[in-house]
Amino acid sequence: MNKSLIAIFATTGIAIALLVSCGPSSANTFNNKLAPAARSFSVLAGSELKDMEGNLADDIRASTGLSLKFNYSGTLDAVDRVATGEQFDALWVSHGTYIAMNDALKGRIIAQEKTMLSPVLLGLKASKARAMGWDRGEPSWKEIADAAKAGKFTFGMTNPASSNTGLTATIGLAAALARNPDNLTQADLKNPRLIEFFKGQSLTSDSSGWLAEAYESDPSKVDGIINYESVLLSLNAGGKLAEPLTLVYPKEGIITADYPLMLLNTSRRPDYDRLVAYLRTPAFQTRMSAQTLRRPINSDTLADAAIPKRTLIELPFPGQASLISALLDGFTSGFRVPGSSRFVLDLSGSMRGDRLAALKDSMLLLASDSTQPSDRSARFRNREEVGIITFSTEPEPTRVFSMGSTLAENAKTRAEITDFVEPLEAKGSTAIYSSIQRALTELNQERSGAKAKRYYTVVLMTDGENNRGLTRSEFEHWYHVNQRTIQGIPVFTILYGDGNETDLRALADLTGGRMFDARSNTLTTVFKEIRGYQ
Repeated sequence: MNKSLIAIFATTGIAIALLVSCGPSSANTFNNKLAPAARSFSVLAGSELKDMEGNLADDIRASTGLSLKFNYSGTLDAVDRVATGEQFDALWVSHGTYIAMNDALKGRIIAQEKTMLSPVLLGLKASKARAMGWDRGEPSWKEIADAAKAGKFTFGMTNPASSNTGLTATIGLAAALARNPDNLTQADLKNPRLIEFFKGQSLTSDSSGWLAEAYESDPSKVDGIINYESVLLSLNAGGKLAEPLTLVYPKEGIITADYPLMLLNTSRRPDYDRLVAYLRTPAFQTRMSAQTLRRPINSDTLADAAIPKRTLIELPFPGQASLISALLDGFTSGFRVPGSSRFVLDLSGSMRGDRLAALKDSMLLLASDSTQPSDRSARFRNREEVGIITFSTEPEPTRVFSMGSTLAENAKTRAEITDFVEPLEAKGSTAIYSSIQRALTELNQERSGAKAKRYYTVVLMTDGENNRGLTRSEFEHWYHVNQRTIQGIPVFTILYGDGNETDLRALADLTGGRMFDARSNTLTTVFKEIRGYQ
């Protein structure tokens, strides 16, 4: 192009677009015409769908003109976020059956189309699978439950109250143990063998993505994890595991995620239709299967060679929302391993006003007896030990509250927590690391003398930077000296106000926890999300 033409384009404000073909997905869609500017399309997605970013998102943008803006959440938490009014153009999670039964979403789902497939499976370290004989033959769900009860293997699984993999695995087990899997009853969902199965669980999470990350970072925590086939295959392909996972397909069957893309914003219907049409094309399905290791929904497309070629036996998904609610209530109150936690709460002077009010509201929600579905996973649960450490210039003595097993016992404990939280006041400086040291020391002592299995976690909420007590380097030295005995108790940090992001992320990473950013979400939303890990 000569200089005079460049000058004409520049003065008239017309942009010059150069299309460079990087593969089979790019300029052929436009027949060598200039691509229009990409339009933003917001999607609330399951955490495991982070693998749709990068090349696949570029393909979508080049071929549809849509730039997908992802916000991630556990499947059931995503339902709650939409039901409580958060606005997105579309919802893209692993399973649509439960969502379709949710009264709060009736009328919100304008259209939905399945996009890809991935069954929920148990992945065991190869040596453990050989020892169990499960590398040579498929065990039944009953055999898996019996082995878990006997302590023959440990596993990680997401919280069924917040994530689809945990929910569908629990439903699958309940169906496999039922007399009539096609017609589950309330009695089936109270089967004591469900409790036996969860005795083998040693790692939990609110999302499938973080569960995989936690296992990859420290496989010594458990013998395996329950997750999507695609996630287990991706862990094996990632090259970071010292020992690959053997995929276990129970005899009775599994429940498969079909990833429906659900339209929420009626004004974006043309964009949605264009997007779905492209996602289901053989060309995209082939690339999607190769990159994410999910099975294509398009019958004209072959799955990637790394995906086992086998017929999937589907277990029935309950058709009544009341059965799902009963299952989740049973899990939170009786099936799951109980937790013992320390909530380390910043009451320094900078917390005065709205920040302290938000903190109190969040803690009071956890202590409430709310029956709202969106609060289910947040409330303190049966048999849970809740310790609260408030701090400013130094940590205050710990107050421990014990949840019971009956409504009357829990009502009393909830009232005690409320009476403790409501009068809290903010003043003084900020002794973060001294307070975390106390929390970890107390939980480690409790764990050493425990007669029964528990989850031990610490939650730190601070809006400031450490300026009293132990320094970061002093705390890290103490942690490394005591790591052999104290490890396995994660610290979940909440970035709030003017908190030091670098320090909070480092603290979470050091202890095997995770940092949550409350600057872009309400503190209550973040507290609810953290509860999926406790």
